[in-house]
Parts: sequence; C-alpha cells; structure tokens
Amino acid sequence: MRKKFLLIIFILALFVSLLGVYGRYKIDNSSNGVELIMDYKALASLDRNEIEFLGELKEAGLTAVAVLPDTIKELVNTNRVNLIKGNELIRAGVISGRTNLLMESFQISRDSAVLYIDSSSLIKGFLDRLPSWQEEYGLDYLLAGDELLVFFEKWHDKYLSLGIGFEEGLITEIRKAGLKIVPRIDNNELTNKEQLALLADYSPRYLIFNGTEVTGYQEGSKEGIRETANLMLDHDIIFGMIEPFIARQAGAASLAHLLDYRLLRVHSIQQAEMDSNQAKYSLDNIVNRYYRAVKERNVRLLYLKPFLKEKDNKKPDKLTEEFIASLAVRLKTAGYLPGQAELYRDYENSFLALLLIGLGITVAGIILLGYLINKDILKWSYLMMGLVIIVEVLLFYKGRGIFLRKVLALASAIIFPTLAVVTQVLNKEEESLLLKFLKTAAISLLGGVFLTASLAHTSFVLKINQFVGVKLAFVLPLILISFYYFKTIDYRFNDRQGSFLEKLNRLLDYNLKLKHLVLLFVLAVGGFVYIGRTGNYPLLPVSGIELHLREFLEKLLIARPRFKEFLIGHPSLVLALGMVKEFKNKLLFYPFLLLASIGQITVLNSFSHIHTPLLITVIRVFHGLWLGLLLGYILLSIFRYLVKRFA
Repeated sequence: MRKKFLLIIFILALFVSLLGVYGRYKIDNSSNGVELIMDYKALASLDRNEIEFLGELKEAGLTAVAVLPDTIKELVNTNRVNLIKGNELIRAGVISGRTNLLMESFQISRDSAVLYIDSSSLIKGFLDRLPSWQEEYGLDYLLAGDELLVFFEKWHDKYLSLGIGFEEGLITEIRKAGLKIVPRIDNNELTNKEQLALLADYSPRYLIFNGTEVTGYQEGSKEGIRETANLMLDHDIIFGMIEPFIARQAGAASLAHLLDYRLLRVHSIQQAEMDSNQAKYSLDNIVNRYYRAVKERNVRLLYLKPFLKEKDNKKPDKLTEEFIASLAVRLKTAGYLPGQAELYRDYENSFLALLLIGLGITVAGIILLGYLINKDILKWSYLMMGLVIIVEVLLFYKGRGIFLRKVLALASAIIFPTLAVVTQVLNKEEESLLLKFLKTAAISLLGGVFLTASLAHTSFVLKINQFVGVKLAFVLPLILISFYYFKTIDYRFNDRQGSFLEKLNRLLDYNLKLKHLVLLFVLAVGGFVYIGRTGNYPLLPVSGIELHLREFLEKLLIARPRFKEFLIGHPSLVLALGMVKEFKNKLLFYPFLLLASIGQITVLNSFSHIHTPLLITVIRVFHGLWLGLLLGYILLSIFRYLVKRFA
C-alpha cells in the first residue's frame, strides 16, 4: 500500500513537472527577435561619413545605434569645447603683457576655469542646461554672438561628467536612416536626474547602461535604482542587461527584480578582440560567437563594434559591412528576426505545482535512501514527505519561493544521477547491456524533467537567478555512489561480516600496495581536473584544441554534445555495465564506475543551464547519449579482446 501511494505521488509529480517543462519551452519560443546595435562612438573612429555609412550598414542588417550623451569630458577630449584653467589664463596675461579679455568679464583666479564653445548646436545644448547648473554650482556664463563662455569660479574635475544631452542633429539623422536609438547612460550623482529626464523625453525602446554601475545605484540603498525602475516602467523601456562575464554592473540584478524581469540579455565583444589578428578573432569566428550567444544563451541584444584595423587585406569599413551582413543572414537562416526583439513571455509554475514537484523528488530520495541505508527507511516515508511539505509551505509564505526552487533543483541534480547508477550499474538483475544503459539514462532524464520544472521561472531563463550548488551537485553523487559501492562489494576488506563501522575499520587497516597508490594519484589528478572545469566560473581554461573540436561538432550536429558526456561518461557507462559481472569486486572497476557516474551527473548539469533554450539542451543530451553509446561499445570490444588476449 505504501509503495503504491509513493508511486501515485511520483506519477502526479512527474505529470505536473512535464507541464512545467512545457511552460518553460513556451518561454524559449516567445521571443525570436534580435537587435543588431552598433556602437556609434567606435564607428565615428572610422574615416567615413558616419550617417552615410550607417545607411549602408542598415541595408546590411543593422537595426539600432547606441549613443552616449555629450559630456564636458567627451567634448573636451574631442576638441569640440575648450577648457581653460584659471592659472593658464593668468600666465597668458602675464606673458602677453596685457589683461586677457576673458579676465575682464569674470573674476579669474588660479582655482577657476572657463569653457569656450563656438558651435551653434553645442551652444543650444549648453544654454538648455545652464540655468539649472547656475543654481546648483554657482557658475556664470556670457553669450557673445556665436561664442559662449561658461565660468566656474572654483573648478572641480567632477564637473567633467556634466552633460548636455544627446546631439539632436545626430539623433534626427539616425532616425531618418530607419535605425532605433539605444541610449547609454551612466551612474553619477551630478547627472542622474538630467539623464533620467533625457530618457523621459526620448522614451527609447531599449536602454543599456554605461560603466560599472546602473543609473541610481548606491551601495546600501535602493532608492536611486527604484527611481530608475519607475521611470523605465512608466515609459515602457526595456533594460538591456549585459552578460556578467562580459561586464558586471553593480545594481543590475536589483533593477531587474524591480522591473519584474522586463529585460533582454546583451552580448558584446571588446574592441581589442575585434581588431586582434589571432585566428580565434577572425570574422567567421566573431559571427559564430554572436550567433552562439543568441542560440545557446537567449541573448537578444547584440552590441556590435566596428573593425578599426585591416584584416585579410580588407579595409575596416568593408569588413564591418561584411560582418553585419553575415551575422544578419546567419540569424535569419536560423529563424530569428533581426530588428524585432521583444520581451520573453512571463511564466512561473504555481506553488501547488512546486509542492508536488518537491514530493516527487522526495519519493526518489526515499528510494535512494533505501539503497544507501536500509529498505526499512520506507516506513518513515510519510513522515519525510510531511516534513518536506511543511518546509515548502514555510519557504513559500516567507517569500523565499526562488530559494525553494533552487533547493528542489539541487536535490534533483544530486538524487537522480545517484539513483540511476546505484539501481542500474550496481544492481544484480540480469538484463541486456543496452537496456540497462537506456534505463540509467531514463532515470537521469527524469531528474532533468524535475530540475527544469523546479526552475520554470522567467528569471532563471534570463539568468537573473541561476542554479546554485554546481560543485556540490558534481561531487556529492560521487561520494554517495562510492559509499554504496564499497558497502556492497566483496573485496578483501569487506567480507560482509560485521557492521558497517567494522567494515570501515578493516578498510582503514588495509595494507596499501603501489598499484593502489598509483590509482589514488590518478583519481586525485582526475578529481582536480573534474572540479576545476565545473561551476559557473571554472578554474581551468578550455584548450585551443577543445575549442576547435567544439566548433566542428557544433557545425555538424547543431548543438554539440558535452565532452564529459560523449567522450568520458557514457562510454565509461557502457564499459562499467560490460565489466560489472566479472570485475565489480576488483579495484579496476572503481575508476570506470566514477567516470560512468560523471556522465549521468553531467546530464543533470546540462538541464541546470536554464538560460540555454530547452530544445538545445535536449538535442545536446541526445547526441551525447548515442555518440557515447557507440564509442562505449567500441571500447568495450577492445577491452574484452585485451582481457581474452592477455588474461
């Protein structure tokens, strides 16, 4: 009766999880538009008429242009405004032997400074800002014909961040060319109010922040960010959130939550990478990198830089045009729509669904405990499920729903691969190798269903929230599988007599031989590489050979399988299943058992990458399974030949 009840709960939980997976799939397919956004400041470095060139890039596939507001610093650096310090004016007056005309208009001192502007468009921008600056900073100004003098009685370098807004003529020309405007504003207490006012005036579709902080960010306070969020919500502005590994912007996560996840992810490449002559930064590879960001990480805003140096005997402007055209064609061919980036569909499964999902994971955990500890654990199943319900209810009503999702996902990532290996690889049932392989994979895939359903929430798709405990999910199953293996094998230190503690004591007293030390060394090195290559920020880099192989597999199979699955884990699973009958009680079997376990763990890890479209993950896992199975059969044939030949 108890087993039937657990089975019913598990089937109900699986059904609800499949609904959550379907909801997650619908999120992936709710936004197929992609914006190709050119950095105007970088483009202006080319020896071309910017507006004319933008028109050509529009024909190639460009959809938007990112612009920065003009600041005093930028205007001075580009020689459009002259900044003259007071000591320079005084020294010039002394040298010339006569009083400088500027000194007659203002009380010049060594601490003061004067801005000289002679551009009519810039003068208009300054005149719009000067009344507020005059009140705020106590400055003075003089308009004489086509010249404007702005006097700062006591100059501070912080005034360099003061801005006059976007160049109106430029904005008009860009819009005439049929391109969207994407403002980039920074975080500065002197200019935040003015910058937000600019946003209110222009009401752009997208906003990408400039610098290391979002506008309004203050450490220890969310008031400024809340003001930014409110304005963006009022004017329906979508937040372009730069991928954290490209540029971390303080306050971005808080702003995302305040906007209720009204955002799209942004990918970019540094200018130095665009101009590098290394093979990995060829035009084709750069196009592939941007396309991969769209296909595999749900990026919808592509922030582009022009080529500023020649490559392959092609001029920078021609390279830039070819780059945008190639990228646009690649996106269209794959079914994406350049110029129509929209928000992802808002989705989250209900608390009742989460409750059932948690109970389904608990049932799997109870079955696993029955193997690891004792079958009698089933009599405590009602109590354990009751405790899980209480914990889930408390977390949800304490406003910790996201944390609950992370806990359930982590539990799935630990329980199901462990259960797959323990029940299929280490059991005594006489079944065909292929059937056991498929059953092992099926149990892990069930875990993938529960994990995906646990994280079926828009914030995980956009990677505002993400799966946590990656290293724990890679290590703990190996520990549990090792525990069960050494508990059940008939090795010299484990003659099945006495308690587990007595067996453990015999293991600790066992005399190690050189072959054991070699095995321990190999396992230690393998463990270091294994842990070093896991997590959101792996310690060990990817080799150049591996990168080339990745690109080859991606072109061949659409979604490349993971090396830990098709080259290591799944072939080792075939070997372990083929060896288990004869070699289970020999230490030679143990490394293959661990490698086989890594394959199942990695399957769950693939599903934990929630920002990767679900279909891509499924294709990737499928390719890993059939390739690993094929390679495993080849290796098993070789192994059996060697055993027969040399045994």
